[in-house]
Amino acid sequence: MSRMAALFVALVAAVGAAAAPAWAAGPDLAALSRGARGAIGATVDVSVGIANHGDPLTIQQVVLNYRAPAGTVIVKAAGTACVFNQERTTARCGLGTEWRSRIAARPEGGFQTIQVKITSRVTGTGSFTVTCGCDAKKANNSAEIVIEGAAKPQPTASPKPSAKPRPSESPSPQQSLSPQETFEPDYGSEAPVVAAPPAAEKDSSSSGFLLIGVGAVLFGLVGLGGAAYLWRDRSGGEEDDTE
Repeated sequence: MSRMAALFVALVAAVGAAAAPAWAAGPDLAALSRGARGAIGATVDVSVGIANHGDPLTIQQVVLNYRAPAGTVIVKAAGTACVFNQERTTARCGLGTEWRSRIAARPEGGFQTIQVKITSRVTGTGSFTVTCGCDAKKANNSAEIVIEGAAKPQPTASPKPSAKPRPSESPSPQQSLSPQETFEPDYGSEAPVVAAPPAAEKDSSSSGFLLIGVGAVLFGLVGLGGAAYLWRDRSGGEEDDTE
């Protein structure tokens, strides 16, 4: 009889263990993360969350670990009593009461925001890890932090100013024309109009003075000849009267 009772108790225990839900073994915390995008020099918001697929969290201690993606630093972490390394590429925080309440109200995931600054080209991913001694399932305790870094536009190159001569440098002498070279001005399609000297007017004036001079000489000769004729004629008349 006692043997049958022991067998019955073992059978009931086996059936009860098989029918027990998976979350009955304790909390099953899962880390969540949503990616972000930004340019070099920008500070972006990254959403991280915690889901609980097991028993509710009570007073169990939960530790949050952050690792920034390569090329970024952590400006602000989510949690309480956060401790950063000197380069601010990692942070370690505790799970606060407010976040615990969100996880309890939304077992599928309660989210918080962290801030990450992009300092250079992003070359890798970061991580967000949830650690609790109450969680026996570790496979889903970590999530990647993915940040897509957009290349910062480069300023257009401005033309460099021409170098000014130093005070000690004397300007080079201007090149003079060689004896074989002649300077010919370029007047374009129209040749220059050169005013001719008033030669005709000068010649006409000279001719007029010449004619006046010749006329005066002829007039003088005619007058002299007439005077000689009259004198001769008068002398002849006086001789006739004397005879």
